[in-house]
Amino acid sequence: MNNLKKVGLTALGTALVSSSAFAGSLDVTGTAGITYIGNSGADNGDSKLAQKTTISFTGSADLDNGFTVSYYNNISGGDSVSNYNSHFDVDMGDMGKIRFAGNGASGNGAVGAWDDKTPAANEESWDIKGGGGETGPISQQTGDDSLIYTNSAMIDGVTVMLNYKPSESAALESTTGMGIAYTGMEGLNVGMAREDNNTAAAGVANTVMYATYAMDAFTIGIQKNDSDSETASSDTDFEAWGVSYAVSEDVSISYGSSTVEFENSSKSDQEAQALGVSWTNGSMSITASRHTIDNVAGTASDDRDATEVNLTFAF
Repeated sequence: MNNLKKVGLTALGTALVSSSAFAGSLDVTGTAGITYIGNSGADNGDSKLAQKTTISFTGSADLDNGFTVSYYNNISGGDSVSNYNSHFDVDMGDMGKIRFAGNGASGNGAVGAWDDKTPAANEESWDIKGGGGETGPISQQTGDDSLIYTNSAMIDGVTVMLNYKPSESAALESTTGMGIAYTGMEGLNVGMAREDNNTAAAGVANTVMYATYAMDAFTIGIQKNDSDSETASSDTDFEAWGVSYAVSEDVSISYGSSTVEFENSSKSDQEAQALGVSWTNGSMSITASRHTIDNVAGTASDDRDATEVNLTFAF
């Protein structure tokens, strides 16, 4: 993305920290676009146009000991601001990186960060935006006000991630998670993560396993996510696969399929498929996908189809 503005931050603490070499920067980037959604679901039977915008602020500074401190804040929404995403990082080089996640997706540990690794030119197979109700790969992960540690330097090609969210009340336990990923072979990316989510009275143990492989213009990926809840008959098993092909540097196509199995015997398996395409032209991109999904969220005969088209400009 092209920066809208770059502000140099001088040594504001000169009076407080003598002879400090502190210097930093603040970058502002964003996107603006229009989304069209046509969904056969009862809650969105009509076609829909919507505006989507994001603005991101990224600041960083180098410390005298070689560490880098950075801050990120993202604001997004349509005709009103609806989502915030923020975090504060301390990059310690070979010792890894510590993140304090204040709000939003920044608080995803390995389970949340790796919950979907299947390739897609636009949306994932199950994600029929605007229709609502569909079950995705996983519904819970560490969120706001959490700590995340990441290290990719201990072993060549291996990334380790640990996350922790303190208990929110005396009746709840802390939420903890860990994950490990391997990218040491060209084109291969495999990983596994587990998290014990205790942000509600009934804890949920989430497990993610994935593998992707890229060769020339093709990328294939498989994913398996399990959610084991302390609430009776609430477990779900999610499986997905996808393949994408780069037609050129600017055009990609993809196909994906997914299935959700429910422990609750009154629910039917949710099955979804999607075709996607993307085209980029400088800072402009157009992405589109066509979805079919049967037994939405386990409801038998609740079958839907959807079309999504996005026009986005990055700045």
